[in-house]
Amino acid sequence: MPTGALKPGDAGMTRTSRPWLVFCGLVCAVLVSTCSCRTHRKTEPKPAPIPPPAVRPSPEVTPPPAPAPVVQPVPQPPPAPAPAPKPTMVSSNPPVRIRLTHGIREIAFETTAPGSVESQGRRTDLTPGRWTLRLTQARPPRRQFHVFTKTFKPWEENELKTYVSEWKSRGYPVEVASLGHPIQTASGYVLDCRQEWVSLQRFSSEAEADALRKRLEAQSVWAWIRPEVLEAGAGNATLVGGSPQTSQSVSLPLTVHGTQPVRVSAGSKSGVYAGDLSVGVGPDSMFELFETSPVEDYLAGVLPAEMPALWPVEALKAQAVAARSDVLMHMAIKHVLEGFNFTDSEGDRVYGGFSGRHPNTDVAVRETAGRVLAAANRIVAATFSANCGGYSENNETVWSAPADPALRGVPDYPTGKGPTGGPLSEGMGKWLGSPPKAYCSDDAANFRWSKKLTAAEVTRLVNQKYRVGTVRTIEAGERGPSGRLKWVRVTGSESTATIRKELAIRQAFGGLPSAMFIIESTPGPNGPVGFVFRGGGRGHGVGLCQQGARGMALAGKRHDEILAHYFSGATLETLE
Repeated sequence: MPTGALKPGDAGMTRTSRPWLVFCGLVCAVLVSTCSCRTHRKTEPKPAPIPPPAVRPSPEVTPPPAPAPVVQPVPQPPPAPAPAPKPTMVSSNPPVRIRLTHGIREIAFETTAPGSVESQGRRTDLTPGRWTLRLTQARPPRRQFHVFTKTFKPWEENELKTYVSEWKSRGYPVEVASLGHPIQTASGYVLDCRQEWVSLQRFSSEAEADALRKRLEAQSVWAWIRPEVLEAGAGNATLVGGSPQTSQSVSLPLTVHGTQPVRVSAGSKSGVYAGDLSVGVGPDSMFELFETSPVEDYLAGVLPAEMPALWPVEALKAQAVAARSDVLMHMAIKHVLEGFNFTDSEGDRVYGGFSGRHPNTDVAVRETAGRVLAAANRIVAATFSANCGGYSENNETVWSAPADPALRGVPDYPTGKGPTGGPLSEGMGKWLGSPPKAYCSDDAANFRWSKKLTAAEVTRLVNQKYRVGTVRTIEAGERGPSGRLKWVRVTGSESTATIRKELAIRQAFGGLPSAMFIIESTPGPNGPVGFVFRGGGRGHGVGLCQQGARGMALAGKRHDEILAHYFSGATLETLE
């Protein structure tokens, strides 16, 4: 998380001012004005002065206290002395850069109106019709890989200094990456979306970074890797099209400007996009395709992919506010080191572009324009999942992050209509077998489910990542308030593996719908012959339950009531 007042040299720390914001020529103008925040309530402590931004990774992770590492850090060159520019307050509708696709050698553009291609200051007119861009020569971007271990908020200055000093004293060339931006509300408050990411070390190869990550993990220090683009990729391509047909060489990166939306065909990606389209060279020496669009237009292309457009309008409005909050909170963090804001995938959010929009969701976005969820001086990272299974989950159960007061597990049923203490007071067997009537229970296929696997299938799936041999037992560990597992222990013929965190648990057994499940084994003469996983819900369960929002809207609840139910203590704010 962010830490505002630290400057290079504090507590022996080096703030990363290298090429942190020296992105590709495609990115410059877009990412300067990304997310932001700073003070929501007057009663909260006033944050420290805004530091210069530097990096921008993705998940918020807070590892346990770190024991002394056993491996000496690899020597590396000192960071460049030039300070990064000071972050600016962004508007409520800043431009966002989305990576639409990558790993392709040919892209086709179909225009219905005149447009142009801009490359290295040279502009080429495009007549209406089909134009094809074919890669002829490419040089990949030069990158480095950071091993991050912890995040801090801007006002956690002393904690950051102590943490940095501790790791610095052990010989690590610690750097701090300042991410995010402030953003002002219409009432004059400043919400602070900044975060400080602590990088223990950076490497020229991902393999070296991963080796350190694994060594830290063996010492119970959670770490994650983020690449940084130091120098943009470049190359040449042939642009063919027009009537009569012409062929010319163009340099990469380039930008396609259209006076009307442009249809794009690029590998498996096909759609119509209204923003500027830019083409660069990715790490695999292939094309990368991006669109730059205002946040509100981006949301209009996101919402129909996240929630069915024919659902009740109040559910759609709740989804629009949650998505806007999550976008503005993370757009200057998640992929900023790589030169863009989000990918067009479930890892961030699926985006349908101009052709993916729907009139119903357009209304939901328009009627909630500029509205976000806020709590504790910040925009809420308003996550959501398809079906909570009757009870939502605490964020720290699912991710390695500090407990967020706005992301608490809550019942998905009216007071008095289900167990007061939730699944844990009820017992998981009864909770799954005789569930209460929840707002999300009409989605029967996901509300309760079961999956049966043979012992051989379980052994094959588990051993893809955890080499335990033939699986003998699966022990269910601690659970969060929704009943989602925090860990499971798999004992095999060769070793035992403890699998932690919701997604890793689901993936270990072939992609279970959620980690809210119990395990039943079928005994055989030489060990179990099969396992049955009986569970509830679909997705991580943190924040907004989409099926629950639908159920609440059908019960007559407004979108602000729906959001207040799922995000504890959060308030709706309108941005300036």
